[in-house]
Amino acid sequence: MFVIGTAGHVDHGKSALVRTLTGIDPDRLPEEKEREMTIDLGFAWLFLPNGIEVGIVDVPGHERFVRNMIAGVGGIDAVLFVVAADDGWMPQSEEHLHIVELLEVKQGIVVLTKTDLVKTEWLSLVEEDIKEKLKGTFLENAPLVKTSVVDGTGIEELRSRIDALIKGIQPKKDLGKPRLYIDRVFTILGRGTVVTGTLINGSLSLDQEIKILPQNLCSRIRDLQTHKKKREKVDPGTRVAMNLAGLEKKEIKRGDVITASGFGETTNVVDTRVKMIPSCPYPLKHNLEVLFILGTTELLGKAIILEKDMLKLGEEGLVQFRFKKHLVARLGDHFILRLPSPPTTIGGGVVLNLEVKRHKRNDPQAILYLQRKATFKLPELLTSELERGEYLSTKDILRESNFSQEQVESELKNLENQGKVILKEGMAIDSKRFEELSGEIVRKIKEEHEKYPFKPGLKISNLASTIKTNEKVLEFLIKSLIDQKKLIQKESYLSSADHKPELTADQQRIASDILKKFRSHPETPPTKDEIVTSGKDYQEVLSFLVQQKTMVELSSGILFLKKDFEEIQRKVKEFVRKNGPSTVSQIREHLGMSRKYAVPILEMLDHLDVTRREGDKRVLF
Repeated sequence: MFVIGTAGHVDHGKSALVRTLTGIDPDRLPEEKEREMTIDLGFAWLFLPNGIEVGIVDVPGHERFVRNMIAGVGGIDAVLFVVAADDGWMPQSEEHLHIVELLEVKQGIVVLTKTDLVKTEWLSLVEEDIKEKLKGTFLENAPLVKTSVVDGTGIEELRSRIDALIKGIQPKKDLGKPRLYIDRVFTILGRGTVVTGTLINGSLSLDQEIKILPQNLCSRIRDLQTHKKKREKVDPGTRVAMNLAGLEKKEIKRGDVITASGFGETTNVVDTRVKMIPSCPYPLKHNLEVLFILGTTELLGKAIILEKDMLKLGEEGLVQFRFKKHLVARLGDHFILRLPSPPTTIGGGVVLNLEVKRHKRNDPQAILYLQRKATFKLPELLTSELERGEYLSTKDILRESNFSQEQVESELKNLENQGKVILKEGMAIDSKRFEELSGEIVRKIKEEHEKYPFKPGLKISNLASTIKTNEKVLEFLIKSLIDQKKLIQKESYLSSADHKPELTADQQRIASDILKKFRSHPETPPTKDEIVTSGKDYQEVLSFLVQQKTMVELSSGILFLKKDFEEIQRKVKEFVRKNGPSTVSQIREHLGMSRKYAVPILEMLDHLDVTRREGDKRVLF
């Protein structure tokens, strides 16, 4: 389904044109009837000769209601640009044209209305003036249809033109990321809260669980309609009315966003590329507070100009906007900028980045990063994201963008084939950064081996404190290096694949001294505290002997030579097997040692699943 919007100066006959085309009166408010002008959005629909149903959004033309106009033309496929023959080109004609261009509407028809009120000569002058005004715009080569709702002139031709226009427009893609910017909220007696809007980026279904942002409210779609017809499912590009379960009207407002459950990201900082209107007399100054309009959302935001002090008329530049409240936006969304006072449209642009990071002005890295993103080429977007963020989950990368997950994953695979990206276990990392970090890890481990050749390697916790990267990236790198057989992991240590811990000559003499003390008292050996206080390096050598499995360390600082502990283990198993469940005292007496040694021994045997404690006795496991 497609949606067309009107645009043009106040009282140029937009609503009358829609009413004649569709048979539906888009002016729904009593005050609109009284004042004979549209002050809010009106909606209608049209069945074309080819059978396609098209939604029409009728927007107000008065300068006081330009904000409502912007809310209406966001997300449309094409525009009916209306100019009255008796007035000709007017101020809001100019402003509306700039707005639809900034929102990058690509298709349209120019409609010259009220032709019954003027003479042929005047009509020709107005037509020539309109063509001159449209030079260099997307409407320069658009068809121009002369109409009158009074005598029916041009109405059938306009229907045919719309039909031909729609045939050439590609339907909006289902990206699996549905959004609906709410433009109306009302209550139906007995049914509850109803909202309307134009659905983009994805589909929604009856009874689907949805989320309303930025409040993060949850609800369910109780009823779903398009053009007053009930639907089981609605696709992107559709005008939608939905009845929401469990919510009151006061909880929701225009500008809120409905999305699928599972999408809940909002932001109060966006990086953008701004384009100023050529004819606007007001520049965008650094730190100026402006009205930022995206979809039907309106927020005051402070403009942080990243490259210069101001953007003058017709200029483009990178700008970060900071808001006191949160909004819903995605990479590639278009927005409009207005001054709160005097109320004036000054420009618009496109969202490049959503993050809470606040850039320094004139930061060359930040500027280059945003310039690369501004190309909106998917390979460039992906590589710039990975270079900046080091890694990303393949499910999260460009999640908040106007690209589908399938597009992202397909392009990541292409980049992997080109050697630019490494993909592993749902993670993606830039190849250059991967090599840099991998080399740094290997280098630090070799340095540890050279400094402490007797140690089994570098503790992962110590490595993490020296490598400046995310914990998930580090895990990813370590696993990759292990898979490549460049590293070996033993417990909490990492070492080079060819590393063999060795003691120095002095340390070997200390090791001999320690082993001698333990061999002298195999069943009542010295404790750890007694050993490490014997002299310098004793603790490190003792740790080496434990790591090399020459010794076994129990709780409470108790250690045994491995062969002595294995003999004790044999004796315990033999005693319990012969005598049945045995207490600590019984086992201690059998071993001929004090409780100081017996309790840690039995705790270790429990840990090794040799014995099991039942009450105050031990049984074999």
